[in-house]
Amino acid sequence: MISRFVYRTKWFVTGLLLLWGCENMIEYSPYQTGNESDEDKMNLKAISDILHQSNDTFQSFRIALIGDSHTYYDDFEDQIAALNANDSIDFVVHNGDVTLSGIYREFLWFRDIAKNLKHPMITLIGNHDFLSNGDIQYQSMFGPLNFTMDYNNCRFVFFDDIIWERNVQDPDFAWLENACVIGDEVEHIFVFAHIPPWSDPFSIGNRYLFYQILEDQNVSLSVHGHNHTFFHGYRENCDVPFLLTGDSEDREIILLYIHSDTLTITRQPI
Repeated sequence: MISRFVYRTKWFVTGLLLLWGCENMIEYSPYQTGNESDEDKMNLKAISDILHQSNDTFQSFRIALIGDSHTYYDDFEDQIAALNANDSIDFVVHNGDVTLSGIYREFLWFRDIAKNLKHPMITLIGNHDFLSNGDIQYQSMFGPLNFTMDYNNCRFVFFDDIIWERNVQDPDFAWLENACVIGDEVEHIFVFAHIPPWSDPFSIGNRYLFYQILEDQNVSLSVHGHNHTFFHGYRENCDVPFLLTGDSEDREIILLYIHSDTLTITRQPI
């Protein structure tokens, strides 16, 4: 009887030790959300920092664009280092998909790398970021899904256009149109959304509705990620040009130099 008790106790203690030693393996559920530090609402903090250097009248400025950093953590770290080495950047926009599966741990990995960036960075939500309750974690860590910012007399519209991962719901195009209605006094209007409108998640009707809003509101440039390859040009007779960033594995940053009458786009290898 004593030997049986000792045997059971041995395996009970062994099991506890294994669970204690594997703490990091079971700490993060695919459905977990939460905040591990006070660095939440990163977009709101970035916008506050950006607006401190904004002008009431237009002045030329330069922003940097990256996107789809999920799983490419070493390359993403190198992108951050390259951005830090460039003092001509006013701010950075990440075009979404900071995670692969939308789990809490992946958001923390992104945050731990991104916090080394010395420039303010605004981060869009991507379709991968919507998985596993990731949209809830995104809002906790970054802020609202749809938002705008006015900088140097330009309107920046950040639009959540995720469809399939939102149970095939249409994006809020009424919000997008209203966000772009600002009058003739602004120098430029820029729309940022993770998925380009000619991608598979968009129905034909939604695609051309997106194009119509861009044209009707005289948007200067529509910026996206998602396709993991660089593109700059026009699509399907839409009068507004598009710019797509590749992924971090492309090992480049895109520089957008905004003048009053022209936009200069440069691909900078890292």
